[in-house]
Amino acid sequence: MIGASFDTVEEQLAFAEKEGFPYILIADTSKEVGEAYQAVRTPEMKYHEAGIPRRISYLISPDGVITRSYDLEVSGADLTIHAEQVLADLRSIS
Repeated sequence: MIGASFDTVEEQLAFAEKEGFPYILIADTSKEVGEAYQAVRTPEMKYHEAGIPRRISYLISPDGVITRSYDLEVSGADLTIHAEQVLADLRSIS
């Protein structure tokens, strides 16, 4: 599992330590990863002015193919339901 945001390395480190994250976080300050994965908000989207990325999760196969995507703003899922869905999908494709 890898997480990415537009925060700095220092902000990511503080967040990971505070939350006790056991996985890698990417500091995408240039927004290159966000652009590639369509997580950068367009001007008409809510929170665009604040520079907040869209909350999207992807399941990526070992050969680099996106097998599932989850846009939390579209689904409206809370994080617990989201995690359960991702784990269920992982089990179904494993």
